[in-house]
Amino acid sequence: MRGKGMRVSTIIPVFNRQDLVKPAIESALEQSVEGHEIVVIDNCSTDATWAVVQEYAKQHSRIRCIRNDRNVGPVRNWRLGIEAAKGEYCHLLFSDDRLEPDFLTETLRLFDEETAYVMTGHTMQGQGGYYGASSFQSQTMFSREELLEAAIFLNPKEIQLISPLNALFRRSDMLEALVDQIPNPFEIDYASHGAGPDQLLFLLIALRYPMVRCVDRRLVVMQAHEGSITIQAKDLNLPREWVRWYFVKNYRPEFYDRYRSMLWVKSFKNHSSRSVYDQIVQDCGGRFRLSLAIEYTIQRILGKNWTRHLPRANESIRSR
Repeated sequence: MRGKGMRVSTIIPVFNRQDLVKPAIESALEQSVEGHEIVVIDNCSTDATWAVVQEYAKQHSRIRCIRNDRNVGPVRNWRLGIEAAKGEYCHLLFSDDRLEPDFLTETLRLFDEETAYVMTGHTMQGQGGYYGASSFQSQTMFSREELLEAAIFLNPKEIQLISPLNALFRRSDMLEALVDQIPNPFEIDYASHGAGPDQLLFLLIALRYPMVRCVDRRLVVMQAHEGSITIQAKDLNLPREWVRWYFVKNYRPEFYDRYRSMLWVKSFKNHSSRSVYDQIVQDCGGRFRLSLAIEYTIQRILGKNWTRHLPRANESIRSR
């Protein structure tokens, strides 16, 4: 049963982060919204992580701790945390990242029935300090089609679907859209890292609503270090490119010719793109559209939005 008055849940999945998890938990505790819980789910850590999070739970009633009896992999650990949550709204706070104090107040206030999720800007930091930040959030609203065009094709508005860290979702949507296994011929184990499932989460939820909203502030801090899943994964293009194809094939087949032509252009510089392109041709065939490849190349060079030249996507997919 959902907790009475529970409005939002912060899920902190963690594995062997006894030191890094402390700033993450403390940043969640700085959130000042009512009806807020923090669910820390330990993926069977072998260091002192479990003792650390238990100590926080003893001191703060907002915190619930859960420990898996075996390591289920990162993405399945996300799901277990979401399943355990009691809030109507939910977000993932990775154990090596942190929130600014008003992340929840700023994102919650923008939610309405037509909004798929609310994203904020983010700052990225490494061992040498600050090294980058997002800029897409300066446009405070995107239509569903703008977001899909940006995610699959060109990205003239710099919409960055980098991590679920910088977005607040409905819990029910996350449960339905978080996929940890995606069929592929490359032996990619999507449950072992978030590159792919994180992107698909954004895309599948966006299909259900007319728009996405953004907060024009950088309200999360992402840390890059040698122990992070993203850094360990090295080449993220292959799993993410295959997910884009998976999405086009299953949810936006009218994109096929354009996507295939775009991938042909990309394959000249990227081996992973070439691998996906060759597999698509083998599986599906289809007519190569040189005109689309040329248009993609020109628009990429000019940095302009090519969506105004394209037919509107199929509107038969039901939105909620």
